[in-house]
Amino acid sequence: MPKIILNGISHNFIFQGLDGDPVLTLAHAQGFTLESWASQIAYFSNRYRVLALDLRGHGGTAMAGKPYRIEDVARDVIALLDLLKIGKTHCVGASMGGMAGFALAQDHPERLRSVSFVTTQGVLPQASIDGQKVATAVMREQGADARADAVLERYLRKGYREDEPEKYAELRRQFTTNPVEGYAEAGDAIFKMNFDPRIGEIRVPTMVIAGSDDIATTPERMSMYRDGIPGARMATIPNAGHMPYVEEADAFNKVLAGFLDTLPRD
Repeated sequence: MPKIILNGISHNFIFQGLDGDPVLTLAHAQGFTLESWASQIAYFSNRYRVLALDLRGHGGTAMAGKPYRIEDVARDVIALLDLLKIGKTHCVGASMGGMAGFALAQDHPERLRSVSFVTTQGVLPQASIDGQKVATAVMREQGADARADAVLERYLRKGYREDEPEKYAELRRQFTTNPVEGYAEAGDAIFKMNFDPRIGEIRVPTMVIAGSDDIATTPERMSMYRDGIPGARMATIPNAGHMPYVEEADAFNKVLAGFLDTLPRD
């Protein structure tokens, strides 16, 4: 996978598909990597040019090494689009990646064909901030392995670990091989964001996708984006938690494809 310096940081990404097809950009959740989109990369590459990137401090992308904001993650995406000479893209962001999607949709709408918000929110509740701060403190002292199962049990629907041991192990590998300080830097950026007051300004075609069993970002929480963003649509993936694109990839892909198929390809 290629690496390039963007905004002073070495970034890792993949870009594959047929020339001339519209671009579909995938932005992953905090604590994971672009590899969490493996099913989507395989499914969509025959009709889109799929661009998946490791966010700051995740996978093969270097840490910022200093405080940043979610808006800076969005600027990384814009810089990568500029590098690849991509005028517009469909953007699909999960959790932290969807938070960057808010910044893109609000501040850079001219670069988007559409935006899909997957199990994400524009401002984090204080209880979630407090919980993540505790988890990060434990990880700094004991390593990511000490909190990996607790995080995954919160994110994934009940029984997933037993039903899909190989997929669970892969998510755990991603989480435990990411640098703890990269996770901490991302958390600090998330704690500072507040995109909710401006959701009514979003004018690009919007899809909201929730997981029926998600306790981190419930379908009820996500419904405010369906209701508050003009023209937004929403779907809830059954039998899925915070990572429906992994837990129920086939159902997720059909929902996303159904939305994208309603939009112009040129």
